[in-house]
Amino acid sequence: MRSEERAGIISIVMLFLWGTLIAEPFHIFARYIASAVRYAFKGLGDESIIRALILYVVVAFAVILMQIISHSKLSAFMPCAISTAFIAMLVVKSIHNQRVDAREAICLAIPAAVAIAFYLLKFEKGLKWFTDIYTYSLAVALLNALFFVPIAKINGTLDKILYITNYNNINITGSFKDLAGIPEAVWGFFLTAFAALPIIYLAVTGRRK
Repeated sequence: MRSEERAGIISIVMLFLWGTLIAEPFHIFARYIASAVRYAFKGLGDESIIRALILYVVVAFAVILMQIISHSKLSAFMPCAISTAFIAMLVVKSIHNQRVDAREAICLAIPAAVAIAFYLLKFEKGLKWFTDIYTYSLAVALLNALFFVPIAKINGTLDKILYITNYNNINITGSFKDLAGIPEAVWGFFLTAFAALPIIYLAVTGRRK
């Protein structure tokens, strides 16, 4: 299966699963990135447009960087690197809070165990799928934050229909609400289009099988 076909399948499946607990390991992935940005720029405040833009750029850049790596020989190491990094962050978080979040620990342990099994079995196709799941789940998290969250805020009915917004860990568009008299949803559409162009381009031009 070509990489662009795999990207499409994963993105569609994750769009349907994102608002459910099934995708919790990947919610944590997005949440940790957002938390790191908030911590690094905590002096800017929660409503800061500058911090929202930084978060937007960091997440979009992370997706693009992961796409580039997934088309290289380093792609096989990405699941291990991501799992290790986020388990380390959980350890630091647990030490700081003096307690362990059991659900979070389990949700991070499951993909780590799957990755280890794939390495031991030398299941290269499985590792390629795993790498792309991490990559495009983060892209779905960004799409959710920029596109679906502002739409869901328009009225209560849309909020109930768009269950994908149940797990939004990336808060960006709220800081742009009514900026220059432009509605939050319009800002969301613009930011979505701007981020989607390089992501889609890299997805369809990848040559990794």
